[in-house]
Amino acid sequence: MELLLIRHAKPFRLSDPAGADPDLMPEGEDQAKLLAKAMAAGRYGAVDAVVSSPMRRAAQTASVTAAALSHEIAFDDRLVELDHGWTTYGVVHTYTDRATLLADMNAGRLGDNTFDLDDFRSRVVAGIESLVADDDRTVAVVCHGGVINAYLSHVIGAEQMFFTEPFYTSVSRVIALPGGYRQVMSLNETDHLR
Repeated sequence: MELLLIRHAKPFRLSDPAGADPDLMPEGEDQAKLLAKAMAAGRYGAVDAVVSSPMRRAAQTASVTAAALSHEIAFDDRLVELDHGWTTYGVVHTYTDRATLLADMNAGRLGDNTFDLDDFRSRVVAGIESLVADDDRTVAVVCHGGVINAYLSHVIGAEQMFFTEPFYTSVSRVIALPGGYRQVMSLNETDHLR
């Protein structure tokens, strides 16, 4: 089966006492529409199911794609981003040095916030692996950059989790074969945004 790991579209940056859970900004809404149009046109093959993080930026992105494909969305709390429950979003944008940002993230911190890399990765892997079945379905998984990094680091067998920056609405493909075999087929596809 094929997993399409999709980062949500571009959200607002905000600080909200209710949590780091922003809505999509107008540019993000446009990105979500372009993704949905490409998915409906078969750019990524026939998609059999749409699964999403319940966080707003992912759910809003998934809702456009699910509507274009006439699918319901299945939500999975294990796909929430590492900033779930924080009061600030976009802390990564406060860093002026990318090397420092990546060093901090790989050490389990962002600004004043901390997270457990191993727990995060284990949660994400359990969520995504629960979708795998011994069939030829294609499942679109709309989630977050950190979630994609956590799963891909697992798939390639990295001892530690690592961080890259998937583009908004990018698609990374993973083939899941019987016996636990996983293969990364593509990373960060953005053709649908052109």
